[in-house]
Amino acid sequence: MKNLRLSLYAFHLYQTLDEPPDTVNQDGANLWESLTNLAQFLPFPELQSLKSQLIPYSPDQEGKYQYNPQGEDNLPNEWLTHHGAEIEFTSIPTNAGFQLGGNLQPFRLHDTYCVDITLYPEIPDLGMTIDQLSAFNPKALIEGINANLGKVIWLTGENHYFTKPKPEEAKKWVNALCAGTNLNPQFIDEDKLFNCPLFRFEAQDLTLLVSFAKPKQADLERANQDYSWFRDLLWSYQKITFAYQEARACYKKSRLIYGTLETKVQEFYVILNQDSDTRVYQLDALLKAIPENVLYYNCYLRDLKSHRTTIAANKQNLQTCLNYLLTSGDTLKTWSAFTEQTCPRYLTQIQTYVDYVELGKDLFSDLINTIRATAAIEQSKREKELQDNIQAVGVGIAAGAILSSSTGFLMEPWRLPSRENRIPHPFIISFFGSFILAFFTWKLAKWWIKRRRFKH
Repeated sequence: MKNLRLSLYAFHLYQTLDEPPDTVNQDGANLWESLTNLAQFLPFPELQSLKSQLIPYSPDQEGKYQYNPQGEDNLPNEWLTHHGAEIEFTSIPTNAGFQLGGNLQPFRLHDTYCVDITLYPEIPDLGMTIDQLSAFNPKALIEGINANLGKVIWLTGENHYFTKPKPEEAKKWVNALCAGTNLNPQFIDEDKLFNCPLFRFEAQDLTLLVSFAKPKQADLERANQDYSWFRDLLWSYQKITFAYQEARACYKKSRLIYGTLETKVQEFYVILNQDSDTRVYQLDALLKAIPENVLYYNCYLRDLKSHRTTIAANKQNLQTCLNYLLTSGDTLKTWSAFTEQTCPRYLTQIQTYVDYVELGKDLFSDLINTIRATAAIEQSKREKELQDNIQAVGVGIAAGAILSSSTGFLMEPWRLPSRENRIPHPFIISFFGSFILAFFTWKLAKWWIKRRRFKH
């Protein structure tokens, strides 16, 4: 194989919709940090000094470059380099006996960082075998670069040994790219791009493309002109697949919370059968436990709607890129089928998720309102019972005081009773008489107040 080129596209979502635009999410720096670490395996000097060439980084007082995305606020275009162009690599030797060169193109595409690393031998017509592919260190490219939206590897070359490339031949090169990883790439379909056959493989969040053409068959001029269209096609595809996976995860988490809140409904019915004092205490505890779960539940509902919007918008972007690329006669069947069949299915499924979750939202809002109303009623009952008791006790005390004041025993001198006098002292008689009268008067007053309240 001659004129071999290996390109890796990495897409990294550096900011989400729920984050204020003026905040710095350090997760956005993961892509650039991993590219700097890649210099351990591909010792290009430009990778080692990458931060100094990127707009999102600025030096601190000690001269160390720190991630500072506010520098992108006045970005004139998509380029993230200070000079607004690609970074050319200084050639490095390889263990395969040839010099390895390449370039790096960093972009910001709306809310996504994108980097394109392209590697190739310095001698264009150098014939290479599958074994020599390890000189590109594809394992480090696949596993060493952090990109939460996924990565795409595109291997291109000129075929001098067979007239028509076959999927089996492309599979050998794909297996060599994934050697040493836990990936098991699966063949998806054969397409045609820039007048060359294009074989597509998938392995987890990695897409692998192999394009082997006859000498001078590739339309390089159109490939250069349409570079951004193909890059944006890959970007839109990665965002759609990522958003759908995130939507499925949101739905799963919302179902877990739904199950937890359903148990709270059963607890509510159990609490209603408790005595008044226990009921008020447990209702208050239940009311404190539910809102946090409901808040997370509503956040997942919001995220589901956000992912649905993301898929709908990127479906249109993907369709636009496809329409442009297909005008020259190329065929991209897998992406076309994805746009026409898979994306609508994704949108329908997420809408189903939203419908289910919204039903739960109404249920739990009603539950909270019911608990609050029940707790308010119980509290009102307790306050009325307290008022009734205070009134009844007041009546009892007043009755006892009347009896006590009518005895007149306090006017008599205090004398201890003699052995012959077995009658209790008037103070004792007055005390117990007042207590008994107050007790029965309290009971009677309580019954009367309760009877009148029941009538009203």
